[in-house]
Amino acid sequence: MRTRLGKWAFPSFALALAGAVLLGPATTARATLTLEAREDGGATILIAQDGSPAGTPGVQNFFLGGTSATTVADTSAPGDAVFPDGSIALGSTTVPITFGDFSVLGSVSSSNSPGGLFAQLISSALSVTNNTAVAHTIDLIISDTGFTGPVNPTLSATAGGTFNGLGNNLSGDTAHATAFADFTNSLFGMGVTVQDFSFAATPGLAPQTYANNAGPVFPGNPTVPYSMTVRLTFTVAGGNQLSSRNDSIFANATVPEPATLAMAFSALPLIGIAAWRRRKSA
Repeated sequence: MRTRLGKWAFPSFALALAGAVLLGPATTARATLTLEAREDGGATILIAQDGSPAGTPGVQNFFLGGTSATTVADTSAPGDAVFPDGSIALGSTTVPITFGDFSVLGSVSSSNSPGGLFAQLISSALSVTNNTAVAHTIDLIISDTGFTGPVNPTLSATAGGTFNGLGNNLSGDTAHATAFADFTNSLFGMGVTVQDFSFAATPGLAPQTYANNAGPVFPGNPTVPYSMTVRLTFTVAGGNQLSSRNDSIFANATVPEPATLAMAFSALPLIGIAAWRRRKSA
């Protein structure tokens, strides 16, 4: 005789297996959260990697070009510049890090690779200040690899910040924010563009705030793992400051369209009738 346990054992196993497939693998290769920056398109590169102390070789010249680099320590807890923790901290909320002609206060870049029901890559800073009397451009890129979930993502991105002027003059202050997902899992990969946003401050009274939301972008049903990248280019006039900067890219599980759901639910009565007929025959 077929027991009640036997009757439900296979469906339960099938559901568990389907859930495991949807959630993706539990483990993945170690991610490589990396930050690179340069000033005015020059050769001096600032490099930081998750869990790396100053002096550790980075991905020099991989994306930004140039021939020399300053490798700075990742000071994020726990472990400071010892153990990867999904975050890169440069400076603090009270002590800035100096990069060329800029002072950056409270710079934090974070990633939750390998992700899961959602994946995220976030770059933020309390302020970026031009310490000179003339305009300079800072180019920043942050990237991480090894995202395995969600496996069929809907992609979105955000950008935002506030320009504060010296003597209420914002002439020449600009921001350009881009975000990418790359399904070859390449660090700094730009396979799918999620955001391409530009802002130019109007000369005049400060402050001026910008904000942008991009997406949703549906890349189809790509393979995993994949990488995500945020690239930011800021031109800041002499003595001016870009504050409360926050930029990110997100990957969320794709929800079926209403038409697809309707088709799925319309089949449920037929499935129920078939199951009733099999039970009646038994």
